[in-house]
Amino acid sequence: MIGNMDTLVQHLDAITENIMRKTAGALDTYPRGVTPREVVYNAGNISLLRFESPEGTEGTPLLIIPSLINRWYIMDITEETSYIKEFAQKRPTYLIDWGYPDEEVGHLPLSHYYHRSIKRAVRQICRQTGVSQVDMMGYCIGGTMAYAFSCLEPELIDHLILLTAPLDFSEAGVFAKYADSFPIEEFSASMNKMPGWLLALSFQFVQPMGPYQKTKMFHDKFESESFMKLYNAMERWISDPVSFPGKAYYELITDLYQKNLLAQGQLTTADGLPVNPAARRAKTLVLNAGKDYIAPVITTLLPAADQAPVSEITIPSGHIGITTGKNGKTACKNTIDFLMN
Repeated sequence: MIGNMDTLVQHLDAITENIMRKTAGALDTYPRGVTPREVVYNAGNISLLRFESPEGTEGTPLLIIPSLINRWYIMDITEETSYIKEFAQKRPTYLIDWGYPDEEVGHLPLSHYYHRSIKRAVRQICRQTGVSQVDMMGYCIGGTMAYAFSCLEPELIDHLILLTAPLDFSEAGVFAKYADSFPIEEFSASMNKMPGWLLALSFQFVQPMGPYQKTKMFHDKFESESFMKLYNAMERWISDPVSFPGKAYYELITDLYQKNLLAQGQLTTADGLPVNPAARRAKTLVLNAGKDYIAPVITTLLPAADQAPVSEITIPSGHIGITTGKNGKTACKNTIDFLMN
């Protein structure tokens, strides 16, 4: 049985390599993010992007907060799957590009990102557009940070969309086990960043059959032009890892995963400001994924102290599939409908 399996895997790998060689020439210049955009503000590694909208587009600006773990353009990876393309057709749309953090920012706390950096971006948007509030959408850990910001600066956000955003880490599944066993003190004493390649490898350990399933899917669908376009774009995104700043990673593991301080209302910024869920006022949409092993549905629910108006929609998808899979369009439409009300 094992020998047959090895032969099958080798056969599929050979097919994959052959087809990828043929298609790479046509797709190797495919852009990282498909919606036209401009940088309107810079602060170190961090940039604020504004996406091109039709002339005369009005409404409350939308600021998207991507995860610190991966590159932002998963939200804009092809024209057919792009959330950002849809958003930019209807309102001014901005996004924080965290760039490629390296050891020079290893000393910065997590609150530098979820408070200071987001607040600077919001201020820039308010200056440029003349508004006093923005709408905000956060994906994955970007959603965790957007939520924390909405606790700290409740008057600055009107609508908040949390897309597969973990908030309560008490039952975080396999990643909770990872956090409990990770040698975080040794890491902190020896490294100023969590290397992107190592983060990417840890996700493979969480889903060990993933590479085989992906290869099999490629074998089944490689003759589809639309599949190949998305497949190549996704592979480029997966192969574009981002390192996590050292101190921020330490706090992510200890304060959130191990101690669950955010959900308990006990998290504080590096400046001593309380991140209080009871202070929030933004109208909130929780968009989670029923097949998510990275942010299981139970982790995405609001803390009990949070009394802001909230709606919840569960999409039958996985953590990445909710942005690029067949259910992504439904999730995107749910978001737009929520923003329009």
